[in-house]
Amino acid sequence: MSAHENEMTRKLLEELDTSQNGSFELVEENGKAVLKIHNPTGKGRPVHPTDLLNRMRSMQIVPDKNVQVDRLLRSTQEGKLPEGQAHVIGDWPKIIMRKGAVAEVQISPEQMSAHLFIEPPEGGGKNLSVEELRQLLRDHGVIKGINEETLAELGRRPTYKKLVLVAHGKAPERGENGYIKPLFQTLTKPRIDTKAQKVDYKDVELIKSAHAGEVIAEKVDPTLGQPGFAVSGKILPAEPGAIAEFQLGANVEISADGKKLISKIEGRPVMESSGKIRVDEVVYLKNIDYSTGNVDFPGSVIVEESVADGFKLHASGSIILQSSVGVCEISAGKDVILSAGFMGRGEGKITSDGDVYARFVEQGTIHAKGSIFISEATLHSHLTAGGAIVVKGGRGDINGGELSAGKYVHCNKLGGAGETRTVLTVGIDPSVRVVIDEIKASLKEKEQTLEKIRVSLSRLNEAMKKRRLEAKEAETREKLVMALRKYKSLIESEERQLEAAHNSYAAHDRAYVLVENQLYPNVEINFGKGNLFRSPMRPSASRQVIHLSPEDRTVMTSPNLPKYLQTLEEESR
Repeated sequence: MSAHENEMTRKLLEELDTSQNGSFELVEENGKAVLKIHNPTGKGRPVHPTDLLNRMRSMQIVPDKNVQVDRLLRSTQEGKLPEGQAHVIGDWPKIIMRKGAVAEVQISPEQMSAHLFIEPPEGGGKNLSVEELRQLLRDHGVIKGINEETLAELGRRPTYKKLVLVAHGKAPERGENGYIKPLFQTLTKPRIDTKAQKVDYKDVELIKSAHAGEVIAEKVDPTLGQPGFAVSGKILPAEPGAIAEFQLGANVEISADGKKLISKIEGRPVMESSGKIRVDEVVYLKNIDYSTGNVDFPGSVIVEESVADGFKLHASGSIILQSSVGVCEISAGKDVILSAGFMGRGEGKITSDGDVYARFVEQGTIHAKGSIFISEATLHSHLTAGGAIVVKGGRGDINGGELSAGKYVHCNKLGGAGETRTVLTVGIDPSVRVVIDEIKASLKEKEQTLEKIRVSLSRLNEAMKKRRLEAKEAETREKLVMALRKYKSLIESEERQLEAAHNSYAAHDRAYVLVENQLYPNVEINFGKGNLFRSPMRPSASRQVIHLSPEDRTVMTSPNLPKYLQTLEEESR
């Protein structure tokens, strides 16, 4: 027997030893009916008097007048008589002419279910009626959760020699957790006027102000839950839901009753993904130039006119820019909205931990943890989004450059009439590529260091062949040997990490690119792990969806967005 089989056998014996129902034996010895009673173990059910009497009745065993079977049973269960002892209770019947159906009740140790096991009648004996079955359940303490339909069916057409579930309890339902309800709007995406094909940036509720003393969130209490019950009628109490607690950010305080969150200043309320609520100060600047210097503000910033080339603007909140920007660095802890556009001239960069909205982007670099929304066009730019890249509403052109979207890309036109090289990577977490680049750079640095260690060690080894090394040289050699081992181990570890990162470099099943009107040549779409799409040599003036087949993950095109992909676009709206 294998070790696994031995373990299974051990567990089975342990289970039998700890939870075994009580039982009895009715045997014939020298023409007498002999009863032997065995007590249960662990959570097992003791023998019920009704079960024993039903069995004696079915076997036509009539106890002697001086024998009280129920007292023998009770005394054995109470330990007054030894279990397994033989008790002569009467004569063994010589002929059993008729035997009615006999039912046994089996109740789970937790009293959450009850089953009936029915032995068929013999010699023309009678079946048990519904009322007899119901009374049998009552005798065993089963009074709640009875399935009357199943019981009635057993009365009409009994199921023999099979456990039938006739009653089941109800587990208690835990209460719903309390939660924090914000009383302010979160950022909404710009509304796209489908008729005019324009984005209405006035609809973006970037700055939703709260006044000092205003209630900006409230605590919703948990529910108590629903109690359950066992088949014995015992009530099983429910566990209430957890109480939610405010997570306090800057410029907020809890009300005296502990139920409300109040803004301490006039500013913009924000609920972070972690649940923390804060109120950002909002600063209005006319320009960012030599008069202000670089700006680093712990709130939200609105720039009414321009950001001069070469300057940096950072805000822990959101940034809204009323005019176009160029060769500057803009970074925000939340969203970035450009009412005009971004002309980066190959050097400008925008980074956002939220979404980025712009009218157009030309030779710019944008990194967004959320999504990127552009109405007119992106030209020869580098765009990276953890979510979607949507270029539509106006012209909706993607012409040249490299774009990477974690979810999908949606545009009106893809590529250019001049066959400008345009490369898209879709459905892959952009952070995976960052990790791969970081590991490669680290590996290169360590390999260079390892080569230097080998050269130095080789020189000392050559010297050691010709002469005895000096004490300092020997110490240096020992250190080089230890460094060699260390760097070999580090390189092996990072090679394994690089392999793991490469293995994860595959698009998710719902990645796609939707081109509404025009697909030009020299467009490349990468879905990872060798799944590459190259546009045809001739322009295609039709609606196309480029995506992975759900069956074999090969790249395919469709005229319309398949139904299983539509939910992804709805989630990003």
